[in-house]
Amino acid sequence: MMVHAPDDGVWAVEFGPRAPAAAYPGMFRPLRPGEATAPLGVTAVADDANKVGPLACGVPRTLVGLLDAQRRFGRLTPAAVIEPAVQAAYDGFAADPWFTLTALAQLPALRKDAGSAAVFLRDGDLPLGACGFVFAGPSFGEPERVRQPALGATLELVAARGTSVLTDGPVAARLLETVARVGGLLSADDLRQAAPQFTRPLTIDFRGTQVHAPRAPGGGLTELQILAAWQALHPEAPPPPGSAEWVRDLALVIQHAFADRYHWLGDPDFVPVPESLLAPAYLGELVTAIRSGEPPARHCGTRQPWEVFASLALHDPWRGGGTAAPVWNPAGGSVPGSGTTHISVMDPDGWAVSVTHTAANPYGSAVLCPETGLLLDSAMVWFNAVPGAANSIRGGARPVANMGPVLVTAGGQLAAVGASGGRRIISAVSQLVLHLVEGGAGAEEAVNAPRLDGSGTELLIDDQLTDQGTGLAEYGLDVVPVSLQHQPFSMDFARANLVLNSPGGSLTAAIDPHPQGHAAALSNRIDSHDH
Repeated sequence: MMVHAPDDGVWAVEFGPRAPAAAYPGMFRPLRPGEATAPLGVTAVADDANKVGPLACGVPRTLVGLLDAQRRFGRLTPAAVIEPAVQAAYDGFAADPWFTLTALAQLPALRKDAGSAAVFLRDGDLPLGACGFVFAGPSFGEPERVRQPALGATLELVAARGTSVLTDGPVAARLLETVARVGGLLSADDLRQAAPQFTRPLTIDFRGTQVHAPRAPGGGLTELQILAAWQALHPEAPPPPGSAEWVRDLALVIQHAFADRYHWLGDPDFVPVPESLLAPAYLGELVTAIRSGEPPARHCGTRQPWEVFASLALHDPWRGGGTAAPVWNPAGGSVPGSGTTHISVMDPDGWAVSVTHTAANPYGSAVLCPETGLLLDSAMVWFNAVPGAANSIRGGARPVANMGPVLVTAGGQLAAVGASGGRRIISAVSQLVLHLVEGGAGAEEAVNAPRLDGSGTELLIDDQLTDQGTGLAEYGLDVVPVSLQHQPFSMDFARANLVLNSPGGSLTAAIDPHPQGHAAALSNRIDSHDH
């Protein structure tokens, strides 16, 4: 979470995933080439064990992180803040096609866990709502609802007694009982150490604005590196957004930044991470590599970049720094996860929040504590399941997640920006900042602008930019146009949203136009007696 406090600057509230202390590098069996696991064969360890099941979960930190942040920065009482969530848990939500499709995709895992089956499935079999959806039932009438009364009761308890019940109280005790019963690794010490960290963020100057991102291992450092490298490549007159030169140069910048990400990034509390990734001298080396026209994708062949660059250092950010570079030589890499929500919000007083939350998978680890209603995440999927990498599993460490909320400040101007969509969050947020700062775009214009993504072997490009991308084949880039009318549940370019204030003081907000949802600036203000 990024917070802009009018009288206290910008803060990062870090409550992202962390491995249990008992986790260790070789706890999962990496798949060999050609192996697959049911049902989709897209993860990289046997039985999807880093994605679903008792060993997939990290230390639960969501509630304690959100509520500690609210206690420090907020003006309402905890009970007032929690009440809508309590009501939502008891009332439930409609079992719509999105819920049904995601539950069907996770059906074996949901069936396997008694807590998840009781909440999300009918009689432990098909997802709630599946009969009407799958068998073309009527669209009228009251849809089935997914109700979570145990979660509602837990939230009421937290509202009454505070976050201590989550870290060293009855909720913590029940969570530990569930984890022990299903064979997980969480301990009482893990929960006692779940409190968030309040830090000053990483900040760069970009075209006279300040772009702020969290220090935690995630998407923020790579977003800032993309922006800083772009500015070093075009220090004065950047090419027009959407032009052929803009598309080519940005594609190369993104791919070089991701090559560094996949090799060098890990939890700096446990492994050395080069501080020079944002230094002018190193950015100059990146510019030289980018201008050579040699794309990092040429090193990948048929393999994915997170597999190749986990052991291949394309650049040396340690050179000249007086510190020997660590040697990372894993035998491959595992697929980064996704399953995320982002919220950008601002008020007329100058407060702003950009917060990204994820379970790392639509149903987390699919392990739900029946007594508390809390669903455990699948944070272990973000680690490289292969030992010997900067981002390999280490007990108590934070994985390199994809979340990358940012705040942009310049004088009295302010923007809160972020996205959901796995590793493609990073390219999306970087491009939104480019459009806001360089193109002078408004909120809706920035969100709707055509984008590209270079986080994988293929370069995804909005089909509105197809003509501008025709020359990229000569650089060895496998360009894949993505139709503007893409699948409704896809996240080809991540799902971005932002809110900003205009020079006149009004607030504007915008979201990705494809999913259901809306963005709005509210005109009413909370009176002081309601705080």
